[in-house]
Amino acid sequence: SSSEGDGLSFFNLYDKIVGYDGPTVLMLGGIPSASRCLNQQKEDKRVSLGLFTTDSWIESSEYFGSDDDCFMFSLDHEKNDIKFIRPKARSHSAPNMMTKAKGYMYCHPSSLSTKNRGRKNPLSKTNGSVHGIGIGGTASQPRIHISESLEECRALMHDQLFDNGDLLSGKCGESLYYFDVDCIEVWGVGGEEWISDALKAQVGVKENKSASLEQARKVDKRQFLDHFEKGLSFVETTGPFGHRSLVGERCDIGSRIE
Repeated sequence: SSSEGDGLSFFNLYDKIVGYDGPTVLMLGGIPSASRCLNQQKEDKRVSLGLFTTDSWIESSEYFGSDDDCFMFSLDHEKNDIKFIRPKARSHSAPNMMTKAKGYMYCHPSSLSTKNRGRKNPLSKTNGSVHGIGIGGTASQPRIHISESLEECRALMHDQLFDNGDLLSGKCGESLYYFDVDCIEVWGVGGEEWISDALKAQVGVKENKSASLEQARKVDKRQFLDHFEKGLSFVETTGPFGHRSLVGERCDIGSRIE
């Protein structure tokens, strides 16, 4: 899938990756973020970076991915060079940070609600993670963050999960490592059989989600009808102007209090 063929949109990307049960390569192309540049932007500055993962993409506000068979990469077109940034090495003395953190990426669209775990604002739809796609880092500051607008995305130079390194080839220092995405490609890899099975699994995920949404709509409709019928029962009991007596009682009470 590519933005050239399917259109440049976060939700097009989301639709292509979520539920795909196989290895994927995600590639991003962009320029230093215009809204973040400290000086006048140079038109010839372009960045290319991406991620390879064997883990399936799921919709989640929590980090997922238990396998360290993944890496980030950047392409420097001027030097015709590619840099790989891998998870911090596993050893007996220093357990892999990714395992300890229980994941290294998340896919958290703004439409995804989360449990209100005692937060001051119960209407908040986030548990601290920024909306979009995050890779590495923390929920509030991922190493790579792909925003829903595809503007002011960010790629930092270090985090606790992956080795240090500049994913933007030294071209976004003046924009504080923010960049605007203008090109996206996603590739399913692993051989024809694996890709075919992964696509079938994705279709199943989408069908289950559609069925769940349809069931939720039916429940909401039934609840609405129940409330509506109860409202009609109240009108039948009190009459269409029954509320006037209630208003009068409130006025009498108010005058007695005065």
